[in-house]
Amino acid sequence: MTDQPSMSEPTATPTCQTIELQLTGYPDENYRWGGGRIRPTRVAITTLNDRRIAHLYGTWVSENDEATNDPCDQLYRHDDDWPDWLTALADKHRPHGLIARPGSPTTGRDEDDPRADGLDELRAQSETAQKQADAWAARVQELSRMIAQREEQAACERTAP
Repeated sequence: MTDQPSMSEPTATPTCQTIELQLTGYPDENYRWGGGRIRPTRVAITTLNDRRIAHLYGTWVSENDEATNDPCDQLYRHDDDWPDWLTALADKHRPHGLIARPGSPTTGRDEDDPRADGLDELRAQSETAQKQADAWAARVQELSRMIAQREEQAACERTAP
């Protein structure tokens, strides 16, 4: 007779944590996708296993130091060069609990996957990928809206007397 794994209590292991912070008084950062800078107003820092990302939101400041009300943002991935102040902020708000996928090298324990078939890890990775896809889809929509808005502004400026 084959030993069957015993049914245990359901468990929930955090795999990701995001904290969103309102910012005031932080320095402008060079805007990666063109001239000018981003004046930080908000950041969302996501910790996933041994990686972190930061999504910095703010207003665009022109190369001539003219502040605008135009929203802009940029993403800092775990392997990007982060501004020192942003790294310090992420360190300060690092989650206290262990965040790991079942069976991941971070935990080092196969018993975290009760069926020992790797499905829990694959499901966790799939969930993470879906969240990332959703975030990118939202970003594409936001960028499309910003492009349409700027195109409309340019068209109005061309037709203004």
